[in-house]
Amino acid sequence: MIKKKNSSTVKNPKIKPPWDRIKGPIFIGRTWLEYLKMFDLSSEELAGGKILDCAAGASSFTAEMSKRGFDVTAVDILYNEDPDVLCDKCRYHMKILVEGLGSVDHFVWSFFNDLEDLKNQRNQACREFIDDYRNQMGRKYITADLTRLPFEDNRFSMVLCSHLLFIYDHRLDYEFHLNSIKEMLRVTSRELRIYPLVKNKGIKSEFIEPIINDLQDFEVNIVKVDYEFRNGGDEMITIRKI
Repeated sequence: MIKKKNSSTVKNPKIKPPWDRIKGPIFIGRTWLEYLKMFDLSSEELAGGKILDCAAGASSFTAEMSKRGFDVTAVDILYNEDPDVLCDKCRYHMKILVEGLGSVDHFVWSFFNDLEDLKNQRNQACREFIDDYRNQMGRKYITADLTRLPFEDNRFSMVLCSHLLFIYDHRLDYEFHLNSIKEMLRVTSRELRIYPLVKNKGIKSEFIEPIINDLQDFEVNIVKVDYEFRNGGDEMITIRKI
């Protein structure tokens, strides 16, 4: 499929995008199929291992993969909230996101056909998350800060972290990034994958190079993936224990 790339321009540069009204990270439902592409995951990699999804938000990854027999746990700082509260937050943030996407044109429409398709898929993911969260809150869905994960060393074979680190480096400082990565590495026996590496307008996080330099005891690689929604967001970073 040929990707339809758009130029990195704001339709009205004097108007801030609507998602700037959200104080914390955007809590929306990313689909399990997005996860497979974002993190270049195969069934063979997932089979037989324990997977941890960090800062998972309203993703349907844990719900769908669990149905398929995989061992997946999700953590998020908001997982102490009532399901109805999270459902309302997801709907509100999705509304803000859709409004914002109508005011900028630096996104790539290849995985999603158009804005309506994005809205439908993301809302479906949110519903699947909420249904599973109602039944598995405190079991598969654990409240945790990334810098203090409530798991023993090497508990998981793979840890995933989507849409928190590197895209909010204007809100989350370098110390938070480094401490979070070290903590996620502590609880994995094998590998950590983080996606994406760019903020809006295809700007790569300034923390990437310092992180690589500070992780000399690990095998660190930047890997191309078959997924791009943010312009330039077709890479993940993989950090493996040696």
